Amino acid sequence: MNKKQILALVAAFTVFASPIVVLAANTSNFNQTINAGTLSVDIVDASYVTVASPSVVFPPTVFSFGCQTNAATFGTVSQRIYVRNPDAADNGWTVSIAASATTAVWDGAVSDYDFNDAAGAGCTDGADTDTVGGQMTVDPSVGTLAIGQCASCATTNITRGSSSAFVEGTTDSITLLNAAAGSNDIGDWALTGVDISQKIPIEQGAANDYDINMVVSVVSL
Repeated sequence: MNKKQILALVAAFTVFASPIVVLAANTSNFNQTINAGTLSVDIVDASYVTVASPSVVFPPTVFSFGCQTNAATFGTVSQRIYVRNPDAADNGWTVSIAASATTAVWDGAVSDYDFNDAAGAGCTDGADTDTVGGQMTVDPSVGTLAIGQCASCATTNITRGSSSAFVEGTTDSITLLNAAAGSNDIGDWALTGVDISQKIPIEQGAANDYDINMVVSVVSL
């Protein structure tokens, strides 16, 4: 075979025996998970920001030789009772209020008095020997329930609790809101305008520092 024949064969091989190129897949599968959030209750302002030190301030009253009632409002535009259900409680939930302990009292520098002594409708001293009488009543039924930040939620199947007074050992917590299984599984709501009244027993000492810690909590059903 002469030189011309060899070159012709090389050229033919180059034309008809080009290499096969294998390409990688050009599609990548992206994955992510969105988990349900945590059922929660909080005290928030009008922008739904947590209030650092929420409080309910009763108006000043005057020393009395008789029993008297002082009233205030729990839940205002600037301190809303705010519950969030981010798909965490599909069977419903309940919001309630209770003192930090059943033995808690209206603590004052002069003397203490009770929030859950039913004796004499809160006007006289009952079973407790360490404090005088006094009884707090909570009425959520007069409050206003509104949708929070949720764009497609409703207040359907969410009811406000009824007026009830604290009684140590019998009524240690009072229901503010109750959401049935038919309520929105995903949503947020704000409660304002809950009436709070406190019976002050006779001859309770004059002082400007009476206070008691109350706790709002939520549980799933």
